[in-house]
Amino acid sequence: MTIYMFHGYTSNANDHWFPWLENRVETELHRPFKKLNFPDSDHPVEQAWDQYCDANIDPEDGMTLVGHSLGCIQVLHYLDQHDIHNVNVLLVSGFDEPIWTLPELDSFTEHPVDYTGILPKIRKVAVISAINDDSVPYPYTLTLARHLHAKFVLMPSGHHFTDTGKDKQLPIVFEELKQLIK
Repeated sequence: MTIYMFHGYTSNANDHWFPWLENRVETELHRPFKKLNFPDSDHPVEQAWDQYCDANIDPEDGMTLVGHSLGCIQVLHYLDQHDIHNVNVLLVSGFDEPIWTLPELDSFTEHPVDYTGILPKIRKVAVISAINDDSVPYPYTLTLARHLHAKFVLMPSGHHFTDTGKDKQLPIVFEELKQLIK
């Protein structure tokens, strides 16, 4: 089953720890890994991102969705819009409500997530944050984890897991991903 990577705001498929994770998954877990590359991530539009997902993801039961930051809410939108089941979900530094640090992204959270429709579609879910994340403060990610009834991993440092030069690997994501797809 394919693992899909949803990047976040002002990011792209080859940023941060995404290529490293792709390499680890494909070489060690022998799973196909597709990094999505959303249009105009500097000025994201929910409808355009939804259309991109529809054009680039083959919705199938048992798939795995990995999201970072804004990519997390996009994962939830995707789950909400497709009839898929037994989906594994791993979300990093995510949120599901308007966030004071990034008001430009409020359009993605304008409509509350329908968790009653999403939760039955999920097989396993884990959520990761860092206590010193100043882009998406960890209480937002904790709330997201609670809404998903997810395992929550709070790292003692890491900020938003986007520190230039220090963000090329993120072992906790690989470890949690391995647990999800068991």
